Amino acid sequence: MGAYLTSGSRFRSEPLPPASRALLWTLLLLALAVLVAEAGHTPFFEPDEARYAEIPREMLATGDLVAPRLNGFRYYEKPPLHYWAVAASMSLFGESESSARLPVKLSAAGMVLVTVLFARRRYGERVALVAGLVVATSGLVVALARLNIIDGPLSFALSSAAFAFAAFQEHERSGDRARARIALYLLHFACAAAVMLKGFVGLVLPGGAILVWALLSRRLGIVPKLFSPGPLLLFLVLVVPWHVAMARRDGEWFDFYVVGEHFRRYFETGHRRTAKPFFFVLVLLGGLVPWTPFLGRLAGAFPSLRRGDWRERGAEAYLQVFWILVLVFYSASRSKLVPYLLPIWPAVAVLLALGLERARQRGAALRGERRAAGLLFGLLAGATAAYAFGAGLAARYGVEVQAAVAVGSLALGALLNLLAGRSAARAPRRAFSTERFALGMVLPWLGFSGALVLALPSVARSITPWPLVATLKRELRPDDLLLQRGHYLQGPAFYTKRLTPVADLPWSELDFGKEEARRRGLYLSDEEFARKWHGPARVLCIVHFGHLRDFGNPAAGLSLPHVLARSPNGKFLLVSNRP
Repeated sequence: MGAYLTSGSRFRSEPLPPASRALLWTLLLLALAVLVAEAGHTPFFEPDEARYAEIPREMLATGDLVAPRLNGFRYYEKPPLHYWAVAASMSLFGESESSARLPVKLSAAGMVLVTVLFARRRYGERVALVAGLVVATSGLVVALARLNIIDGPLSFALSSAAFAFAAFQEHERSGDRARARIALYLLHFACAAAVMLKGFVGLVLPGGAILVWALLSRRLGIVPKLFSPGPLLLFLVLVVPWHVAMARRDGEWFDFYVVGEHFRRYFETGHRRTAKPFFFVLVLLGGLVPWTPFLGRLAGAFPSLRRGDWRERGAEAYLQVFWILVLVFYSASRSKLVPYLLPIWPAVAVLLALGLERARQRGAALRGERRAAGLLFGLLAGATAAYAFGAGLAARYGVEVQAAVAVGSLALGALLNLLAGRSAARAPRRAFSTERFALGMVLPWLGFSGALVLALPSVARSITPWPLVATLKRELRPDDLLLQRGHYLQGPAFYTKRLTPVADLPWSELDFGKEEARRRGLYLSDEEFARKWHGPARVLCIVHFGHLRDFGNPAAGLSLPHVLARSPNGKFLLVSNRP
């Protein structure tokens, strides 16, 4: 293993004994299995999961892979790379929830893999495996790996870009031109993927971090080298064709996508996703669980303010700049959602693992942090027990066994970490053992996470609109009309493999394509809806509960409906115009 730097001193990473290596790799493989596992039929969570499955389904159905459409409406909020990946998965494995989620699960596993590969080469296997465990077990990563949303693949691309630049500056400084060239191609490839996943943020975040890092380390001369013709051509070939095709196809695309989705969305509140400026600090603290008590160890991987230290420890310096810049960038935005912060996890994990290893080599016992971790496990055990058994949620969803395992695993984690903290207090000069530390943190957490994974299918079928959708699939006949009124529920189009004309729709993501959809009969006026409701065909309609009063109202001219099903939260009803 190669030498790496701490504050002013060089030392070599200590090799792992075979038994320790086997233990840490086993824990990592178990964590990866839990990360990507799907224990049974888990219906889509509304609205995002169903949306990002329906758009690829329509691409496959129409053969149009260029212009994304949702329920037949123009939908230009995101570039198409994630849709293409989901469409490819569904082409191979069928149009199901699991195939739609496959690209996200592979991206989550990819984040773990690039973290381990990057850290192993620079800081040794011990740091690499702990960093991989931090990524694979962090609460936010585990939760978002189960959802078919774009943030997982985007985070894989952005973290790969961050690692690629960290490697590039390192090889460029050492004079290793061949490896620097490879890293530069990887940087451009990862940035191109990020742009094709979520737009120009794929350049702004890694590029902004590069500029800040170059200024602070006084290495501005590296910036022009990023525009080497070969890597730059690769980026342009991957990014430009779709943007040109969309600009030529639709004259409104530029204003909606480039201006609206990149500038108005950042500076304005029209998307109704506002939050306090410190929102993402709370996301970091909560999303890093169970590792939150050790977050202060990030300081152990922070270079001193001396310019020479920033140059010598360029990789660590850039990763610190990257995660802080992403946090600040999204905190300043007027549009805030929890998954936005996910791209920082691999960088934070490497720095956290490096800080822990430096502490171990200095002889730290982590006494206070292990106690804090024990208290955290204990609080989570109490909260889980209160909700699952005190509030009766486990019985309601039929997951009593899974809930008991979850509570027991958290209680075990509390016991192990409190005992470790007590032992450290008795021998404060003895360094903590990485292997025992990993066992005490990871094994109980995997028991808790695994129990939640096993419980998720039953819970999802109970809290999503799945009971309504299941009734719809059973009741819908080939000659029936399927409509929606007062809201657009995203899943029915995917599950029934047909578009659903909508009426009386308030503000929604379909507003941009409303006029064209009206011409195609996909957005109905009140008069058009009434004609279909009283027409010769049987009509099944998903109606928002607030619009149920329209039926039987003489002013609306709609006869009373037959109620076939309700969503579990009572927000949506499936009704028909005749039995």
